[in-house]
Amino acid sequence: MSEKEEFYIDSLIAKYIVGEISPSEEKELKDWCALSPENQKMLDDEVFIFEKANLGNGKNFDPDLAWNKIQPKIKNAPRGKIISFPLWKIAAGFILICAVSFLIYQQINTTDEFQYMSENQVETQTLPDQTTISLNRETEVSIEYNEHKKTGLIKLSGESLVSIPPDKKVNWKVQVDQLLIEDIGTVFNVKAYPESPIVEVSVVEGEVRMYLESMEGIHLLAGEKGVYDKTSSNFYKEEAEANVASYSTRSFSYFNQDLASVVSQLSEVYQTSILLEGNIEACRLTVEFENEDLDTILSIISETLNLEITNNGKEIILSGTSCY
Repeated sequence: MSEKEEFYIDSLIAKYIVGEISPSEEKELKDWCALSPENQKMLDDEVFIFEKANLGNGKNFDPDLAWNKIQPKIKNAPRGKIISFPLWKIAAGFILICAVSFLIYQQINTTDEFQYMSENQVETQTLPDQTTISLNRETEVSIEYNEHKKTGLIKLSGESLVSIPPDKKVNWKVQVDQLLIEDIGTVFNVKAYPESPIVEVSVVEGEVRMYLESMEGIHLLAGEKGVYDKTSSNFYKEEAEANVASYSTRSFSYFNQDLASVVSQLSEVYQTSILLEGNIEACRLTVEFENEDLDTILSIISETLNLEITNNGKEIILSGTSCY
């Protein structure tokens, strides 16, 4: 058998051992084993050695543990001594090393991919490292995640709140076209709908960096909003809106806010038509709501501003002649 043929058989055995062999390749290997008892014995020996190494089935495979197990077996013999081994043992050791190397390479370079989409309602997903992403309506994300390299990339179209655990086991980035948002903190919101000429990044906790591969960009701290203009390729900062993540958290904080703006946001978050009747649009409101249902919120607003609530089944109407 030529060296090329030997190498091919070795690769088939390695794939067979780690469970990565295709049906057609497995048939080839079985046909080869049927040619002679020596061939079958070689396969049986490799399987036996691999199992004795206690390397597992790959699902909970630890590359460091595997290396610690195999390293003593491949150290060079002391200088000045000549040690002979039966040919089958040398081949067995080689196959074992190939199998372990193949499995380690595969584990380290395996990238998990996820795709999520929200249409008419907010969707929240939890990733393997316990990072959560809340997708606002009409949002789509494509995620590449590599546990061993501790890297993650979220390709975003729409709006999403990204919440990363405090222990931060993975280095996450969000990509919007050519724009990259690198997490340095824990919680940030990205608004990047395709039809909008700007991308907005609001930091709730921690710190992030917005940049292009060809441009340094800006750093943002908690309470800051970074804006990237796609047309001019310019970055600038603003104060982050207090309720930027309300679509996900259902929490609101208003300080001397006009009623028209409050109702507009509530209508959007709860997907309910809320109308104002009377000269009350400019009424001011200072209040906080923490994950309340819409009926409770409107009841508190009506009592605070002395307004009436009417629900005709299609829309909710707040009416009054004054704010007191």
